[in-house]
Amino acid sequence: MNLFRWRAGFGVLFIACSGMIAFALYHQFYEWLMPCLMCVYERIALIGFGLTALLAAIIPPKTRSGVYAWCTVLTGWALFGAVTGVRHVWLQYGPKDPTVSCAASLPFPIDLNALPGWIAAVIRPVGDCSNIDFMLFGVTLPAWIIVACVGLIAATWWLARRQLAEIRRNQWR
Repeated sequence: MNLFRWRAGFGVLFIACSGMIAFALYHQFYEWLMPCLMCVYERIALIGFGLTALLAAIIPPKTRSGVYAWCTVLTGWALFGAVTGVRHVWLQYGPKDPTVSCAASLPFPIDLNALPGWIAAVIRPVGDCSNIDFMLFGVTLPAWIIVACVGLIAATWWLARRQLAEIRRNQWR
């Protein structure tokens, strides 16, 4: 029964990440809010978490080390997104320093000309990281990314705890 909970839980986390990316793409292509470099890194973190969660749902662990391996990788993706979100919020609300810009703070490691056009359009950094272009319920989107990533970490380890308890229970049968 707990294997179903593991699969369903990580399936829901995959759908949540897909929904967040769909929300970002809607605002990019229909509201013309172009992503900055930090937004692109946050998107990459959510895409990485979502795809890893999908793999975890398809290939559930049978051992304790498998549970810890999946959850460590997922936590890494979510921490990458949360740390990027913190840096993005700092660029938006921190002291304005003309020498620090979004493009100069982190290099973009992917050659976008080598990718298909639709992928390059999704992850092409255009905007300025210090601008606040959109707020949802009075909170900027990078702050929502931090909240979402912390929630993803909490959900991941809650599912891990349940799976570890099931493994421990089956070990003594």
